[in-house]
Amino acid sequence: MRLLSVGIVLLALAAQAQQRPFVKGGIGDKPFIKRAGGRTSIGGYAEVHFRYEREDGVTEELSFVPQRFNLFTYTPVSERVRVASELEFEEGGEEIKVEIAALDFELHPALTFRGGIILSPLGRFNLAHDSPANDLTDRPLVSTELLGTTLSEAGMGFYGAFFPTAQSRLTYEIYGVNGLGEGVLTGDPAGTRVPAGRGNFEDNNNHPSWVGRLGLSPVPALEVGLSAHRGPYNTWKADGLRIGERRDLNIWAVDWEGSWRQFEVLGEYGRVALDVPAESALFADSQQGFYLQLNSHWGRGLVKALPASVFTGIARYESVDFDLDREGNSQRRVTLGLNFRPEEDTVFKLDYQRNWVRDRFENQARGAALLFSAATYF
Repeated sequence: MRLLSVGIVLLALAAQAQQRPFVKGGIGDKPFIKRAGGRTSIGGYAEVHFRYEREDGVTEELSFVPQRFNLFTYTPVSERVRVASELEFEEGGEEIKVEIAALDFELHPALTFRGGIILSPLGRFNLAHDSPANDLTDRPLVSTELLGTTLSEAGMGFYGAFFPTAQSRLTYEIYGVNGLGEGVLTGDPAGTRVPAGRGNFEDNNNHPSWVGRLGLSPVPALEVGLSAHRGPYNTWKADGLRIGERRDLNIWAVDWEGSWRQFEVLGEYGRVALDVPAESALFADSQQGFYLQLNSHWGRGLVKALPASVFTGIARYESVDFDLDREGNSQRRVTLGLNFRPEEDTVFKLDYQRNWVRDRFENQARGAALLFSAATYF
């Protein structure tokens, strides 16, 4: 009888582990999917900002910003085939883009084919960056300025999960993609910037890049991820003729998320290395950055009329260095935040930032910002 009871408990733990979302807050973990009825489900999220920013005593921004309005669709075509999409409208429609348009075919829980426009698994934040799911208004600098979040690429490959024990899990994603374009060098007047190379949907060199992530979760409350993106970014052949040297771009990232009682610790480290023309001293060939964030949840149900409500205090330190071979060309930021969730899918955020920015000539600018934002899934 005791062995039978132990067996039942282990089966229950294994079932619970397999029900965990592949990535918390990721493409398959949206509120509208859980509420879905019928074949195609439609949902999304909306986000609005108030921003007051000053730099060296001068007001840089004092405005209201309709930051994002995103629409999701999710269709289980059959038991094994699923289609998901996301259309993003930024700043009142100034920028409109397809962020996700992916087809999944599940061969086995450990092996699912995915193809289309995918979110590259380059760091956990790129996979789970929705504003209602995150606790601060601005996204981390290492994600946006260094790794290029949101990074969507055309490609195909596989993902899956293994469960070594009842509580542990190992996930993977690996895709061949078109990669990033020459904009990483020429697309930004500030110099080498990975985000300026996005949007290479018509592969500029007819040579695939590779991107993948391995996530290890020994217990449900802890996950560590390792990511890499590698491939050429320039055009070195035309009509079968070699017109230059192939130049590769390599990106590595480590991300982590852990929780204990009411506390959460999360962060990400990224490093960029690329081949640059030998005759140029303008472009950096190595960059790095990271962020470390501590969340503390408290006051759950303190507002009696909102029993599911909770407050969260947040502290985040982050730094990016856009040229590891010289002083300057870097940014540091400290953010303190307090937010209130009347329910899990809706959040009101109040943040205070301090920024220190150095240009390539080591001139430093100091800034501060007061941000208030609201975001909700629907």
